[in-house]
Amino acid sequence: MARERIRWTAVVHRAREIVDGHAPLKVTLRQVMYRFAAEGVLPHTPPMYRRLSVQLAQARREGRFPDLIDTVREVHVPQAWPDGGPWS
Repeated sequence: MARERIRWTAVVHRAREIVDGHAPLKVTLRQVMYRFAAEGVLPHTPPMYRRLSVQLAQARREGRFPDLIDTVREVHVPQAWPDGGPWS
């Protein structure tokens, strides 16, 4: 059985429809991937998930795709104090 070539332009367009359909809420990359797997657009495999991530990240950098939420990464904030006063 021959595999059909993935048309990434169409995939990115459909991903934008999915994300826009949840507005004003934001969604994760994983949610978009699950929708694609359920719709039969993409196979649910780790390599395909990584490829989707690359494609959507590139589209975001080019301003063609909205931000997704990232619930995995930590935001590291350096410690800060309200003033520069002496240590007590």
